[in-house]
Amino acid sequence: MKFTSVLYAAVLTAVAAATPVEGKRGVSNIEVVAKDPLIIPVVHDGDKPYIKASGAVTKRSNVMKRTLVVDIWADRDRGGRHEGLISDEQRCYQLGNGWNDQVSSLSVPGGWGCIFYRNNDCGNGDVRLTISNGGYISNLQDYSWEGINFNDMISAYRCWL
Repeated sequence: MKFTSVLYAAVLTAVAAATPVEGKRGVSNIEVVAKDPLIIPVVHDGDKPYIKASGAVTKRSNVMKRTLVVDIWADRDRGGRHEGLISDEQRCYQLGNGWNDQVSSLSVPGGWGCIFYRNNDCGNGDVRLTISNGGYISNLQDYSWEGINFNDMISAYRCWL
């Protein structure tokens, strides 16, 4: 009797653990009209916060449009909730589906550049983090500008090839 009770409890626990949990549903990147046209910043070595991937060699090709997927994670080091945001070039996207001000690590594919904005309108005067030629940021806590930290502060982004 005691053995069957323990066995029943173990089976019930295993079934409960294997049951998928329904995540948040909805659009995670919402295209919006950008406040300003995209201005790709002139970059000087040592400028902050600006990340330039090292060792990446990229050739542009107009033969076919490449798919851009910006990966974002809720926790540092690719931890927690994850989503791949399928995006078009030169478009401003707000973060939706519970992602606004929730990103702690992110990845941009090689060859692409993206600007991540603190506010929703991709304005050129906004506090922003620029990643050129792809790159991975394991912890946005490590990047700040004039005392403003980028961890859990990104609301919009825009990318270019």
